[in-house]
Amino acid sequence: MIEVQDITKTYENGITALDHFSLLIPEEKRTVFFGPSGCGKTTLLRIIAGVEQPTSGIVNITKNEKVSFMFQDDQLLEDIDVMHNIAYGIDQRKISREGLKNKVFEVSKMIGIETILSQKARSLSGGQRQRVALARALIKEPDLLLIDEGLNSLDQKNKERLTHLLISLQEKKKFTLIYVTHDIHEAHLIAENFVEFKKEED
Repeated sequence: MIEVQDITKTYENGITALDHFSLLIPEEKRTVFFGPSGCGKTTLLRIIAGVEQPTSGIVNITKNEKVSFMFQDDQLLEDIDVMHNIAYGIDQRKISREGLKNKVFEVSKMIGIETILSQKARSLSGGQRQRVALARALIKEPDLLLIDEGLNSLDQKNKERLTHLLISLQEKKKFTLIYVTHDIHEAHLIAENFVEFKKEED
């Protein structure tokens, strides 16, 4: 269980994104944070990932999770090819070069990008970039996968295919998925646990 306990996040400009927010997130399930822009869902995801600190409150994760975070900004390395972007972040001391190559090819084929492994990231379309970012997150075989609006740049056909693939992988591998979206159809398709965020009225 992931326990979000009394989290408040106030930025230097005085804006409070989260105000004494508490939540229990079940392990090995698909939880969706749904709501409009500016309602705090991405802030909470970043706090759970540990890339942002709350002003007050704590996040408790009950076991030592291997975490992957697919950011809204794909954060690819522009001058590096797709293969090495996917492999980036894996501890390569624990795997042979051939083993790493095979692992990258396996996940890239699953995502449908095996034909662009030699291309530099700067040459990719928005949809291709998001698929590379998803492959990079999945190759780490995480216990906890956090995705922030990760499929927005895809056309509808590829978005639906990868959404169903993500659901299938989660059901098979039993990792905990927390997925942020403002798309209600996507939210209901993915969610086993649905958390709606609402923007405070001025």
